[in-house]
Amino acid sequence: MSISPTIIEETVKAHAAALTLYARQFFADRSFHVAEEVVQEVFYRLSRQPALPENLTAWLYAAVRNGAISAARGDQRRKKREVLRTRQPPLFKPDAESPFDAEKITLCLEKLDREKREIVTLHLWSGLPFAEIATLLGLSKTTVFRRYESALETLRLLLEEP
Repeated sequence: MSISPTIIEETVKAHAAALTLYARQFFADRSFHVAEEVVQEVFYRLSRQPALPENLTAWLYAAVRNGAISAARGDQRRKKREVLRTRQPPLFKPDAESPFDAEKITLCLEKLDREKREIVTLHLWSGLPFAEIATLLGLSKTTVFRRYESALETLRLLLEEP
């Protein structure tokens, strides 16, 4: 017996956008298309499960993380054989009404190490609590919180630069 299509549909509506944003950070060119494919594959795998995982949100993020890392490795190997583009699109879509510059925020996030960027993305944009992030990354909750605070301080300083 598999999970009902209604539950899958509700889960997609609730998590797809945040999971796609999370997956995009693993790709050098911020590939929306590849990130969407990773997320779609995770939802397909979920639909094939005999029952819902005990902690669905943690399962989704772990599966997306693993899929994105795997896809990014393949992407890196492919890019070694191709010419790299000089300009990467920002993670965020520019919004004239926002007081923030999407390109500058993307550049600042790229200056963080991958783990801190991952923690910030998971907490701020995906809304995961530190305990779930700690489980996902295999770290203690305290370590995740400290790295999050450190990342925010670094981002504040970078965003203040002209």
